[in-house]
Amino acid sequence: MKLPLAGRTVWLMRAAHQSAAWAELLTQAGATVIVEPLMAIEPTPDRAAAHQALARAVGADCVIATSTNAIDAAWQLRLDFAPTGRLYGVGSASAQALETAAGRAVERPEGAFTSEALLSMDSLMHVDGLDISILSGEGGRNVVVETLTARGARVEKIALYRRRWLTPSPARLHDIFTRADTAIVTSGEALAHLSDLVSGPENSALRSCLERCRLVAPSTRVVKQVDQRLNWQHAPLIVERINGEAIVAALARLSTGDRQ
Repeated sequence: MKLPLAGRTVWLMRAAHQSAAWAELLTQAGATVIVEPLMAIEPTPDRAAAHQALARAVGADCVIATSTNAIDAAWQLRLDFAPTGRLYGVGSASAQALETAAGRAVERPEGAFTSEALLSMDSLMHVDGLDISILSGEGGRNVVVETLTARGARVEKIALYRRRWLTPSPARLHDIFTRADTAIVTSGEALAHLSDLVSGPENSALRSCLERCRLVAPSTRVVKQVDQRLNWQHAPLIVERINGEAIVAALARLSTGDRQ
């Protein structure tokens, strides 16, 4: 029996510690997987400030986790961290991780796991006067902060880790681009960094190779961040509930149906 992703070569550019499970699922489905991270996760340089912010988050009306990295970092900084307010996870993985760490129920969006879906939840529509803490990394998710602030909440974003962008050599990028037919990104920041790596006339050949790949992304908003910089030859594949199983299923459907 032919495996659904046989013949497909997939580039995973997530941080190394997050790639193994997805790589295994893709390999089991028949894909060849290239693991070449474009990002490393590092602790926040201001641990004291983050520690104090977590102390305030204990009494916040709502605590929102934007990633599993933020949750891991929060409990590493404060082993006794026990927020008392309502808990939210932007995505399935972050919600499950927060539920495990906090030991109680966590609310999450239905449908797409995006900032917009989170903000459309009924319980976050009327937050005037509430204290909301957001467990996050440096940068990103500004739409959540801005929208909840506009709705009248007092919002504190807690930077618990930072991303360090990695730069593979042009030779390594050329090797990846000529082998891979699929590239998976999980954030707008990662896609912007990828675009930076192939910008400029001196990288036109690399850029052309990349543009032949099928991009897999978590939302159209992420793709639009580099609309004017990359000209994909195939329509990007949007996997809104982005996880290993969902990516395999979406690529399998693509292989048997849309061959654009």
